[in-house]
Amino acid sequence: MANDHLPLRIVLIDDNTDHARILQWAFQRSGRRDQFTCFVDGQTALDYLGDARPQSVSKPDLILLDFNLPRVDGREVLRRLKQEDGTKDIPVIVLSSSERDEDVRRAYELGASNYFSKTVILDDMDSILNAIR
Repeated sequence: MANDHLPLRIVLIDDNTDHARILQWAFQRSGRRDQFTCFVDGQTALDYLGDARPQSVSKPDLILLDFNLPRVDGREVLRRLKQEDGTKDIPVIVLSSSERDEDVRRAYELGASNYFSKTVILDDMDSILNAIR
């Protein structure tokens, strides 16, 4: 499959490394050549995305965020990202094992660009990739 899209700089925040590998594989399988930077907890990701980010590292084009994270959960990560001038304009797609309406609603209230349930993520991978194009 020809890739006519510029590669994105994607930050993936998910404590399940198997899920992270599957997502990266799905992006590659679609012909995309995106660059992933992965974190397994919310605090480390916030540190990287905030003032601690090395000047040589460009701001990401997209953040894929799990809601159930250690140290600082995804809801708090999303809230902080959308409050900070340096990160508030970065699209955030929430990837969660929860399909509860209140979790979906809360994600959008906090500023998520989209919300996908992990239970159907492989079936909906085309939808996810279309959402970021």
